[in-house]
Amino acid sequence: MAAPVHPYGDYGVALRTLRSGRNLLGYLLFVCVILQLVGFLLMRFTTQPYWRGQPARLAQGSVPRHLGSSLPAITVSGRSQAQAALPRWRGDFRDRTFRADGLSGAVLRPWYGRKLNLRPQWALTYQLLVPLTQWLGLLAAASQASLIFICLLVVLVAQAPGVAHLTRSLIWSVILLFIILPWQYVLPHFPIPGILYGWHELRHTLGLVFLSPPGAGIGVDQRVLIVARYVLWPVLGLVVMLVTAERFRAGVRLAIGHPLQSLMLGTPRTPGDSTGSASGGPSGPPPAAGKVTL
Repeated sequence: MAAPVHPYGDYGVALRTLRSGRNLLGYLLFVCVILQLVGFLLMRFTTQPYWRGQPARLAQGSVPRHLGSSLPAITVSGRSQAQAALPRWRGDFRDRTFRADGLSGAVLRPWYGRKLNLRPQWALTYQLLVPLTQWLGLLAAASQASLIFICLLVVLVAQAPGVAHLTRSLIWSVILLFIILPWQYVLPHFPIPGILYGWHELRHTLGLVFLSPPGAGIGVDQRVLIVARYVLWPVLGLVVMLVTAERFRAGVRLAIGHPLQSLMLGTPRTPGDSTGSASGGPSGPPPAAGKVTL
């Protein structure tokens, strides 16, 4: 059976350094996925990110609800007077298409158009954090798989135990990298998206949920798919992440051994050193058979 490497030898130090780097990348990836998961839950199932608790509002160019009763009606014959009373909306009203409800001279209303009623600080925070977590998560997943592969090579060269666990960890890390990659941007028609979403993708999904016309909302199946994509899919990624970390921890522990092993092995022997062994005792030719050594 292969013996563990010395914790303070060359191979032991290399393995401990690789372990520290992989743990750091694993924590970083875990935080990125958790932040995106919590961010979607806040946007989808709470009203805190929205102004006055209303997820939708009229698009720019439409008369706000709280000003509708105090502003003059925009009629076919009196459009210029209404525009004079609304200087801040003048350009928007001029460039937007209108339709007439009823007879000539009735109040003109804009065509259906609403937008997310996000608070400015929430919108700015998501615009900065969502791309950052997406980029850091992808970098962490790719770097983690590379470090696990290098660690496996070190264990193979050192002929230390733990190869089986590290091989399993490498396989799980490749699977994790596959589900982390943003396939929705690389291959638009690929049926499986990446775990980490982008800001525009999140806004599009929230628009489908909150901005659908009355009587033409999304169905139950689409709502289930949205929950599966933004909640269940990241949870599955977290499970794969934990399995990868556990297999890696078990493999490195077998390769290095228990931390108290350094007290039993003594000073590690360098290659070509004939003055001592790994246990700290003198080295020399084995005694002849049948000869008693005092």
